[in-house]
Amino acid sequence: MGERIRQISKGQIIIVILPNILYFVILIIAIILTWYLPQVPWQLLSGASLLNPWRFIELLAGTVLLILAVMFIVWGVTSLGRDRAQGGEIGISRRTSTLVTGGAYTYCRHPQTLGFILATPAFALMFDFFPLILVALLFTPLQLALLGYEEVELLRRFGDIYGTYRETVPFIIPRGKRVVPT
Repeated sequence: MGERIRQISKGQIIIVILPNILYFVILIIAIILTWYLPQVPWQLLSGASLLNPWRFIELLAGTVLLILAVMFIVWGVTSLGRDRAQGGEIGISRRTSTLVTGGAYTYCRHPQTLGFILATPAFALMFDFFPLILVALLFTPLQLALLGYEEVELLRRFGDIYGTYRETVPFIIPRGKRVVPT
């Protein structure tokens, strides 16, 4: 019982916890809609087999998106380290923290978020379940808005170093490896 419970900062709540809560709330609302509106055709290709070319294309596209999503999430976490990926250094001063610009972070500033944004439509295509497209359409703008808060936090913490990194590396859509000046 003598373990110290780590304090959760306002930044961790906004950057890490809030997006997860919002995602699951929107997901639950989408699922509830399917229960209360059963007359709506929630599946685009209901009952279609893999022999149906459109269902095969839908499944293939979903699989490719999911592979990309997992790749960006895992690569982002391994580039940062697990504690940092969970927001462990949010609010910590620059003296005790360093800006990670290697690995996935040489391609875009928010690879994990890109992975999460790609995952929902991937599942929607794989399971042919339209409400997940609605979840993606509602969640993505919220997630991007929360990244704005994270950008301000990182600029505050790292100053000109982050400013230079921000000018060099794309926000969320990778466009090739960037050399970040140190």
